[in-house]
Amino acid sequence: MKRLGLFSILFILLFACQKDYNKTKQPHQFIPKNTQAVIQINELNDFISSIKNNDVLSGIHNDDLKNASQILKHFNTTQKVFISLLDTIKGNSDYVILTPNDSTLFVVDSIPNHISKTLVDLDIQETQIEKSTIYHKVVGKTFAASNNLKVLQELNSKNEDTELSRLIESTNHKSVASVLFKSTANNYSKLLFSDVLGNDKSNFTVLDFNYIDKGLHYSGILTSKDSSTNHLEIFKNTLPQKTNTPSIAPYNTSSLISIAYDDFSVFNKNLKTFNNNDDEEVSTESFLNFTNEIALIDEALVLHTLDPKLILESIEEKSVTETFRSIDIFEFEQPEFFTTKLKPFISYDNAQYFSVYENFMVFASTLDQLKQVLTHALNSNTLSNSEAFKNINQKLSSESSLFIFKNDEALSNALGQPMDNYNANAVQFIREDNFTYVNGIIREFKKRAASNSVTEVFTTKIDASILTPPQTVINHVSKSHDIVVQDVNNVLYLISSSGSILWKKQLHGKILGQVEQIDMYKNGRLQLAFATPHRLYVLDRNGNNVSPFPLKYNDEITQPLSVFDYENRRNYRLLITQGKNLLMYTAKGKFMNGFKYKSKGSEIISQPHHFRIGSKDYIVFGAGETLKILNRQGSIRINVKDKIHFSGNDIYLYQNKFTTTNTLGQLAQVDTRGRINTTSLNLTDKHRITTTSKTLVTLTENKLKIKSRTVDLDYGEYTEPRIFYLNDKIYVSTTDLQSKKVYLFDSQAEPIPNFPVFGTGPAELQKLDKDQSLELITQSDDKTIVVYKLH
Repeated sequence: MKRLGLFSILFILLFACQKDYNKTKQPHQFIPKNTQAVIQINELNDFISSIKNNDVLSGIHNDDLKNASQILKHFNTTQKVFISLLDTIKGNSDYVILTPNDSTLFVVDSIPNHISKTLVDLDIQETQIEKSTIYHKVVGKTFAASNNLKVLQELNSKNEDTELSRLIESTNHKSVASVLFKSTANNYSKLLFSDVLGNDKSNFTVLDFNYIDKGLHYSGILTSKDSSTNHLEIFKNTLPQKTNTPSIAPYNTSSLISIAYDDFSVFNKNLKTFNNNDDEEVSTESFLNFTNEIALIDEALVLHTLDPKLILESIEEKSVTETFRSIDIFEFEQPEFFTTKLKPFISYDNAQYFSVYENFMVFASTLDQLKQVLTHALNSNTLSNSEAFKNINQKLSSESSLFIFKNDEALSNALGQPMDNYNANAVQFIREDNFTYVNGIIREFKKRAASNSVTEVFTTKIDASILTPPQTVINHVSKSHDIVVQDVNNVLYLISSSGSILWKKQLHGKILGQVEQIDMYKNGRLQLAFATPHRLYVLDRNGNNVSPFPLKYNDEITQPLSVFDYENRRNYRLLITQGKNLLMYTAKGKFMNGFKYKSKGSEIISQPHHFRIGSKDYIVFGAGETLKILNRQGSIRINVKDKIHFSGNDIYLYQNKFTTTNTLGQLAQVDTRGRINTTSLNLTDKHRITTTSKTLVTLTENKLKIKSRTVDLDYGEYTEPRIFYLNDKIYVSTTDLQSKKVYLFDSQAEPIPNFPVFGTGPAELQKLDKDQSLELITQSDDKTIVVYKLH
């Protein structure tokens, strides 16, 4: 009995030590060793959206990962999420989900139509959501889940793959997601366009995914310890070169593979070692020493040289067959020369004819094939001049060792899925400093619209009528913009730049004014900040509340949230207005006792704004019939004695003066000494104004005035004018709600070509994506957002 008791104590101690050991481990350290692919998700909602909406990834991610997304969409986290796809004997795809645990991560009871039970003996919970069943538990500080109960039971951080962990830590955490995969992960290996690792099944390729409009850009590193199977080892001790072949490849090229090097003799030596070829160089081979690139273009072989005369002279076995458009065509005496010479990259078994054009030597099996290449080159109808290739060129590295191009037909074959309109796609392998880097771009191409045209890009319908006009916010991941909008049920939506709904969030009330953005943690990741009548919200990129927000108030918030960043150092101040009172907080929700505004009985009637003139800060708002100008501490900085009968328009900094209008339609401007100057603008009592620091825009009845120029609009019901400064140009918009027309003008009051366009609400002009074209965002009906592109 004593011995049995001792064993029991030892078991308890060992179990406790294991639990403490697990608490120190990171989620990725639990990844099983039989993993064939790991997906590290940095931006969860963007990733989930891509599974459904990104043409490239929706096909590559297998069905089990799509099933996993049914679980992931119920996660509430901003932490990294890891999905491990396992290499199973049965051939079915098991997966493991790992992420830091907290109490709000996966709240089963909040999931509609779920079935859940606890497997008591295993301390594991089984949950069924829709058609997906998942087993989950907490191990140390890690939430772990799998579609295979046995896999979850066997999770153990002591089985950590340290090499895999090192690679995970090297990924780009600013990308939406990263994938690490072995060549056995066939779906992801397709992204390489080539079996460059040969039979090496043990090492991982690492790719960081960055989603672009209608496509995918990925970059990373290829790892391999087996030089006998890794094709890229052939480029060892060579330098990457510019890929020149697109300059002669026909514009309609289907596939192109190019190998480049600075010294062919070094490359050739490596090639022979790889192929176990001990044959001595024959005289015919010497002409390749004058090349720095060899490429296969569909049915033609191309060499690039820095000295076309020298390379031609070095080929002795040749004879002129004919001349085509002043270009000599030669017959090559050794047509089978390239059959095995350039394996495993290129095999060309019938090089019957060749010509020299500029710095290229082109080989073909027939005269017609050769003439077609030359004709396209002479007419500049080349791949490099095609709009589709230009569409991807900015994402390509200037130099590479191995370059692979595919048009939509070839890409469809490579990925095993239809990829219509993806007319130009490329992967580069860059061998440098004993590493092989990968850079790939797959992108849909749409022909450019006619200059000055306006085209509809997309429409997105939400669940209920729109309450607040759509507004753009910065996407810190893609460096572009997304759209936020709220419906009458107080649900907030985040919509991507391509029109996909990323998430929805139920709010306590209507958002007052605009949604602001702050960088609370000063790490480049932006949060959404705004107020409703009884809440102050700060949300992260995924729509989750950021602690300690939301702050709750019994008294009503009466003005939009004001966000101040006095020194542009991201030391934000959040200002709440409640009737006569102002409450100031730090970005992390701490109340600022040092800010003390003393109200003298007047309601605050406009949103407080922060302006800086010179080195001084001013907090400005209307209260009753007085313009209040405060300092940072909430005390009166400038005493404005004269009254202003405010018209209901906002307060602006215009001509270095605090500017608004009164009920007489006069421009009221207050200087830094508190003196008021009024100027007649001939406005009715129902007018709207907006300004920049130097531009004044007014709208009264049907007269829109931009600076000194007036536009007579059709009579209607117009939204307040809005000013946008984009691409070094000022634009002004307003919408006629009666005729459902959105107008857009420049700073000279000239209409933008092809406007007005159809719209039923206020419009915003912005650069949603990364190109230089502007997009106009408005409504097409009470539930639908429409986006137009200006070309």
